[in-house]
Amino acid sequence: MDEKNRSGSASSGKSFVAEAAIISVSNFAVKLVGVLFKIPLANILGSYMGIFNAAYSIYAMLFTVSTSGLPVAVSKLVAAAAERGRRREADKVFRTCAAVFGSIGLTCSLIMFFGAERICAATNHSGAEYAMRVIAPTLFVICITASIRGYFQGLRNMYPTAISNFIEAFLKLVLGLGGVVFARHMGWSGPVQAAFAVSGITVGVIVGTVFLAFCKKKRGGRDIPSTDRRVSRYRNIAASAMKVAVPVTLAASALYFSTFFDTVAINNRLIASGFTESAADSLYTAYTTLAISISDLVPSTLVYPIALSILPAMTAALTGGRRREVRGYIRSSIRISAIIAIPSAFGLAALARPVIKMIYFNSLPDPITLLDGSTVMPIDVGVKSLCLLSAGILFLSLLSTTNSLLHSYGKSFTPVASIGVGILLLVVAETILVSIPAVGIYGAPIASLLCYFTATVLNMRAVRRISGMRLSPFYLYGKPFICGALCGISAYGAYRLASLFIAETSRIACALLFVCGLIPGILVYVGSMLAFRGITASEIRLLPGGGRFASLLIKMRLLKENEVK
Repeated sequence: MDEKNRSGSASSGKSFVAEAAIISVSNFAVKLVGVLFKIPLANILGSYMGIFNAAYSIYAMLFTVSTSGLPVAVSKLVAAAAERGRRREADKVFRTCAAVFGSIGLTCSLIMFFGAERICAATNHSGAEYAMRVIAPTLFVICITASIRGYFQGLRNMYPTAISNFIEAFLKLVLGLGGVVFARHMGWSGPVQAAFAVSGITVGVIVGTVFLAFCKKKRGGRDIPSTDRRVSRYRNIAASAMKVAVPVTLAASALYFSTFFDTVAINNRLIASGFTESAADSLYTAYTTLAISISDLVPSTLVYPIALSILPAMTAALTGGRRREVRGYIRSSIRISAIIAIPSAFGLAALARPVIKMIYFNSLPDPITLLDGSTVMPIDVGVKSLCLLSAGILFLSLLSTTNSLLHSYGKSFTPVASIGVGILLLVVAETILVSIPAVGIYGAPIASLLCYFTATVLNMRAVRRISGMRLSPFYLYGKPFICGALCGISAYGAYRLASLFIAETSRIACALLFVCGLIPGILVYVGSMLAFRGITASEIRLLPGGGRFASLLIKMRLLKENEVK
């Protein structure tokens, strides 16, 4: 690739990666606050943590139905209006979508509030109805939040989203923990304590929405040029929004359905295979609390922001007919997603034990009695499950990125079909595998891997067909995979070596062991990527501060200016 194309590719990707970096920093802070929230919460609630997880997973399912498609629809339509210079239409998009989807959110709130007991009875999680009712109003309020976030994201201004996310997380921490401590002090039951724990989420969403409304009123559409006074009709905007939002909601709901299906199926299938209700609930708690909550940290923190930022950038480029820029966005977004996700997957699998013990050291549940009368420690269940789930980080990351690419092309139903096939495999596999005593709880992460892998492969084929680009798997993630494997091996070796001198007797000791494995893993990955020419100068320049770093590496002859073939 010549210098002109290299610079074009870099310029096409620069802004969207910078925008993704803003969300990544915010998401990291939010996840950190979330960890600080769950550690003491697990200590306080103990066995009732399963009730909190069950209530939250059901809420997440209905939350997805309410809002997943809304910010995508608003972002896409606002980006297209801004590209055409239609400021009035951008504002009209926001008002229309807030009204349409607000009614959907209100409906979901009412379903969750008044149907809490029936939902809990169907999923064998008695006691979670109090928490569900407390959190139900947020399903309506969050629709307004999602509308405003989508508006600013369409303008490629990620700061309001980032700040409001942190506000919500901070209030969840302070008010949620404060509420559960108060409820325990009053001597109220575990289910009531769990309800107080989720109250911080409700208040946080409301305050975050107030902040976003202030930003919208203050900033408005000042960043949109008003060169075209034409405005579409309300019904046309609503129809366009529904064409985007409905398939996006279906796709996102299908993904969250895997978590919802875990809530419904795991306990029932384990009990059917011979486990007691107590043992089944303990296995479910170990899997959801110790494994799932950690496996989602990397994609949601580092890679999902790429999908969030690439959509308005791709939409604007497609609207403006800038084909070379579009191709640069596709190549850059997939490559960067893989470069981040692959070493994260290997590293998390290698350091699963110290990560879990570092986060949940004082809140690990009691031993679990198996069918043969033997016992297993919950952390062992969590470590094995997390190792399996870590393999799905790459597939989840690529799935989110390719979803956004397909949405920008207007092919929003393609991800629905891909994920639908994956979910079908998940339901069949999890139903069968969890019921097999030799597999048990580990059937859930195995089924999830089958789902993510299948959906990702189908999405990648669709992107290649629609864009007309040759997307070589080896070029995209061949060398990052080799270097990621070296990263995982070195991280595990360093951790095991350090464990000979540091005993896992405290959270600080576990954190030291984690760092002892993490630093060599990162150094080996970066060094091997440079040695094997696994990353290009233009790709490094996409990263925040990457321009100077790329120039320095070129001067040191650790990097060449030409592209990887």
